[in-house]
Amino acid sequence: MLEEEQAFSLLKRRIFLDRGLDCKQYKENYLKRRFAVRMRATGARDYLEYLRILRNDPNEYTRLLDELTINVTQFFRDEDVYLKLRDEVIPEVLREKEKISSRSIRIWSAGCSSGEEAYSAAILVDYNLKEEMQNWNVRIVASDIDEISLKLAREGTYEAVGILKGMDPKRYFEVVQTDEGRRYRVKEFIRQRVKVERINLIDKHEKRHFDIVLCRNVLIYFSREVQSRLIHSLALGMRKGGFLVLGKSETLGRDVEVLFKPVFPRERIYRLVSEPGS
Repeated sequence: MLEEEQAFSLLKRRIFLDRGLDCKQYKENYLKRRFAVRMRATGARDYLEYLRILRNDPNEYTRLLDELTINVTQFFRDEDVYLKLRDEVIPEVLREKEKISSRSIRIWSAGCSSGEEAYSAAILVDYNLKEEMQNWNVRIVASDIDEISLKLAREGTYEAVGILKGMDPKRYFEVVQTDEGRRYRVKEFIRQRVKVERINLIDKHEKRHFDIVLCRNVLIYFSREVQSRLIHSLALGMRKGGFLVLGKSETLGRDVEVLFKPVFPRERIYRLVSEPGS
């Protein structure tokens, strides 16, 4: 058992040295389940044998990182959350901007996977601004660490799309023919509002004064200690009064919940009321 744990630690260290992904941030059981998927796929009998496969096959690294950062996503996932964003949160942000004569709104989709969340946010802003959208500086940052997901996000083309009730999908999506068949592409006026970046949420990053941060179904992969550090890091990137949106099964830790006020607790929507120290 000791040898197996040593091999497990060696594998994690090798991944960090080769690809810069710090596996210590993830929950151990989650890592072992994800490693097991790739070990079965490659026929590796143990961690050491899988480590040898990684060294000899760079493509396996790509497949492993894709497995570790796997994220199920879709347009307007959890409709009640997006209805609150559309009808309550974004209108509130826009009212506050009008009071200070600002025409700028910044949103961060942190852990965006293939981009549906970021484009959903851009669509909701357009729904609220309508013809005024062109007069606003609307910037949505879509970030992830998985290059395959980021490539898909940049393309903005999907097998299936969705929309909220009361909204017209034809305004936001166009049908395109690809080698894989009929697909739906996010229209250019929405795509141009989204900037796709590779960002490791655990790393320090510049403060960008985001009005809304969506970090949904990301915390569940990390230990409680890392979750707290991640939330603190997100808070540093927000303006005071900005909104944080978590996944339905996620909660704030006690050491960071003092920074936020729950606005819509059932939908896991919080407001930053106290700026964190650096």
